[in-house]
Amino acid sequence: MFPAFVTSPVPLKMLDELLVESRKGTCAMLGDDEGIPGDCICILDTKDLNSVEHGSRTPMQPFESPFIGWTDDECRSWMNEHRHPYFAEYNFIVLDEDTVKNKTCRVGYTYVNEPMGDKMLTTDFFTCMHNMPAIDVGMLLWYEIELLGTDEVDDRAEFEESLREAYETYVRMESERSERDRRRFPHAPPHTPKGL
Repeated sequence: MFPAFVTSPVPLKMLDELLVESRKGTCAMLGDDEGIPGDCICILDTKDLNSVEHGSRTPMQPFESPFIGWTDDECRSWMNEHRHPYFAEYNFIVLDEDTVKNKTCRVGYTYVNEPMGDKMLTTDFFTCMHNMPAIDVGMLLWYEIELLGTDEVDDRAEFEESLREAYETYVRMESERSERDRRRFPHAPPHTPKGL
């Protein structure tokens, strides 16, 4: 689970939207909606981590965040001091006044002594989960994230553009491979599947 700190009042409907959209974004990233847990984000409504058994679920119930007014660094320090066996080791989410204004959240990294460790990544709800699993399993390094520490938002439009570019590259490469095969084997009969 990825803990989310609410540092400024956020309406419950918006928290519900975050949970729904982040799940959609994770499904889109993986190209599959089977077996993806819907409660990957744990919106912290308490400092008593012994009471946390699963991530947040819709509809969110009313609560008062114990983290109102906290800075990113305070959230990071608290994460490092209060490890939980169900929480991801490297990342956390901050929901603040920009969440309400722009439907964005900020993703943070727990190790400030690593390159760019004190920088935050701003994402929309759809893409907020895209980098965190890869970082937690060591497939991506925090400082490799292109928009880290910028004012730019990692958003759905950028994600869909990268998918389109990847698909176009695939189609082009397949076309080039087919053309090379035709030149290389000009008299080869067309492949007919068995049984036809």
